[in-house]
This record gives sequence, structure tokens and C-alpha cells, in this order.
Amino acid sequence: MRERRPVPAAPARCKLVLVGDVQCGKTAMLQVLAKDCYPETYVPTVFENYTACLASEEQRVELSLWDTSGSPYYDNVRPLCYSDSDAVLLCFDISRPETLDSAAKKLCPPHTPQWKTEILDYCPNTRVLLIGCKTDLRTDLSTLLELSNQKQAPISYEQVGGAPEGWGGLRGGPSGLTGGWLQGCAMARQLGAEGYLECSAFTSEKSVHSIFRTVSGICLSKAPPQPPQTPPRSLSKRLLHLPSRSELISSTFKKEKAKSCSVM
Repeated sequence: MRERRPVPAAPARCKLVLVGDVQCGKTAMLQVLAKDCYPETYVPTVFENYTACLASEEQRVELSLWDTSGSPYYDNVRPLCYSDSDAVLLCFDISRPETLDSAAKKLCPPHTPQWKTEILDYCPNTRVLLIGCKTDLRTDLSTLLELSNQKQAPISYEQVGGAPEGWGGLRGGPSGLTGGWLQGCAMARQLGAEGYLECSAFTSEKSVHSIFRTVSGICLSKAPPQPPQTPPRSLSKRLLHLPSRSELISSTFKKEKAKSCSVM
């Protein structure tokens, strides 16, 4: 009599949406994860979808990954990506401190996305994790010199005090650091995020995979956060479908053309 083989469990599915300022490292992370390649040239993102599968002895997880544009031109259509998401990854560039600041507040020039507000408006019940990208630039000499001239420094791992009681934020990064209250964790707590993680898509594919394994594990093991008292912002009825890439690019071109025209 043949021995029955166990039927493989159906894969778990997670939808993850990546948001953050332009050129903060979102697309590079996704291409390393989904395509095993680092993009050598920068191509502005409109909206892109990727899929990836993470397998372990216990479970197989299929990821639906949504790459969004940080440009204010797409403020009206980006919220469509948030629907049914299991987690939002709020990304910033470690070598550009202003991209971390914009996670919580508006900057100059006007209309820079206020990411915290946008996420709370459209998906208040969704988990949020703060992701630091481009850790390799933390020790890059040209980057350090440029920031020094501006009296700035990369977002660092330095201890700035003890962790507040009750904070369960994730600590650590590609180097495995686990002690201390970290600068990124402090901002994650301020934003109400579930934790802070870092990676370098350029130098460490392992750090990228580690982020998505951690995030998928959180999505599958934890109950979603409690909703706030205020109801989520509703989408306009006229936005019935996500425009195609060509439609969005055409719209952007028309806006730029209109800006260049003047009435004599």
C-alpha cells in the first residue's frame, strides 16, 4: 500500500505597497527581490507591480508588490494602490535626511507628499513599517563630504537614549546590530509604525530578502492594528480604475507643457 504524501498547504498571500520620496530606493529593492538584478540606470517609476515567492520549511508566501511614484503628480491616483494591502513599507534614503523628514511632515517645495497623513487617510488599519534604503552610502566618502558641506549626516545607528517602555519596534539591520535605541526606530515610533528595518539593494541582496521575510512574517502572525477614531478618507468616484502607464506619462507631459506656457 502506497504511503500517502501530505498535501502541500496553500501558499499565504501578502500585498505590500511601497511608498516614499522620489529616488529613495523603492524600485531597486523590488528588482533585487523579484528579478535578482540591480537597476544600473534610474528610470522614474509611474506604477509597477512585481511578484515574488518566499519559501521556508513551514510556509510558502506569495508576495504582490506595488511600486509607487513619489511624485506629487500622482497624488490623486497613488491611493488606489492601498486597497486591500497587508502592509505599507514607508521608504527613505539613508543618505538624504530630508526623505526621512518628509515621512512625518511637509517640506519645501510645496506639495511634497506627507506620507504619514496619506497612509492614515487611505488605509488606517494597515500595518506600516519604516524602511531605510541605501545603507552602503552611510560610509561612502563622497556622500559624507557632500552632506558635511550641508552640515548634515546620514541617518545613523547611533544610540540616542533608551527605548521607551512598551515599544516593540524591530531593531537591527544588515550588520545584525540588536542593542540600543536607534534613530530610525525613534522615527518609526513617532510615526506609529510597527518597526524599522534597513537594507542596501546595491551591496546586500541578503538584506533585501531579510526585510521582506520579516514583513511577511509580521503580516501573517500579528493581528492588524486597531483602527483610529476617524473614518478613512474615501476615494473620488471618478477614479474608477488605475490609469495605464501611457495615460499617466501623457498626463504628466501635458502638465509640464502647461507650466512652460505663458500668456503675453
